Amino acid sequence: MTIEKSDIEHLCGLSKLNLDEEEQSLFLNQMQSILKMIKELEEVDTEDIIPMAHPLQMSQRLREDEVTEFNERNKYQKNTNSSEDGFYKVPKVID
Repeated sequence: MTIEKSDIEHLCGLSKLNLDEEEQSLFLNQMQSILKMIKELEEVDTEDIIPMAHPLQMSQRLREDEVTEFNERNKYQKNTNSSEDGFYKVPKVID
């Protein structure tokens, strides 16, 4: 893929950037450099490379799965008159 000065002018129009000729030339050179680097990366053979989830070979330390709080719903629902079958009843909001 190549990028030309007309493409830079079009991008400037879309993004509402007011770049003078020198800035457009600089931007064009930078974009061409980026596209060249991407093309080089696409040419690298990655067939035998295993994808990584993290650059360091570490396992995540996890805490023990222990119950620390108990369900006391019935105790809390004794404080309200508007509960039924373990659920709180609320007024209708949308007609």
